[in-house]
Formats: sequence, C-alpha cells, structure tokens
Amino acid sequence: MSRSGAFALCSKLFIGGLSWDTTDEGLRNYFSEFGKVEDCTILRDPDGRSRGFAFLTFEDPNSVNAVMIRDHVLDGKSIDPKRAIPREEHLRNTRYFVGGLSHSTSSDSMRAFFSSYGKVVDCTVMVDRDTGRSKGFGFVTFED
Repeated sequence: MSRSGAFALCSKLFIGGLSWDTTDEGLRNYFSEFGKVEDCTILRDPDGRSRGFAFLTFEDPNSVNAVMIRDHVLDGKSIDPKRAIPREEHLRNTRYFVGGLSHSTSSDSMRAFFSSYGKVVDCTVMVDRDTGRSKGFGFVTFED
C-alpha cells in the first residue's frame, strides 16, 4: 500500500526519555494500546546500547492524537512522546542552541522563558544519561 509522505509524517512520533532496558518489542506492545504500530525503532549506539529515544509510526494518524493527550510511564520511567518533526522542518533555521544554562534549568522553565519570543514547538535541556544532571545546554525550536 503506497502512502503520501504527509500521511506518513503525521503518523510518526519521537519517543524520548526511554529506559535503557526498554526493548523495541516492549515499546511496540505499550503503544499498541493506541492503535496498530506500523514501525518501531529504538536508536542505538554502535555497541548496541539504547540512546534513550525511538521513532514509532502508527498505521492510523488518529493514534498519535490519542497518545498526545496523556502522560506515559514505561519500564518504570516517564517517557516523552512528541510528534516527529519532518527532516525538511529541521532544515529551516528554527532550532537554536542555548548554552550556559544553570543546572537547575528545566525544559519547562526554558520553554516559559523563550515563549515570549514566539511559539515554541520543542524545548530540551540536555542531561547526562548516567546521572540525570543537566549538562548546562539545550535546544529551543520555534514554529517559525
């Protein structure tokens, strides 16, 4: 079955904050509650260790809406599903590096600050995967 790129994109999620123990099968099983999962891939380092995030595609784009309206916990960890942003969108200069952050800065407080400059579609403070402590930098993405 052939589908247009627009249909496929609105069916795709980025899933962040995964436990290192989460498997592709476990992720697929969890999200199957919301609809038929067409594809599910946890990104891994060359040594096979999870990078803590995945991409998941549903057959029906309405499943994405069902996912977005609630909080999610998988393998004992709160996970963060977001609508995947198409590669073309990343090429526009809407994502900015933000350095020199206090270790107490959260993604939410950074979003609140930058919202006065335009609609923020994503805000991420980078954290050390072992300690969970902020690395002192992050990224903010504006709608335009």
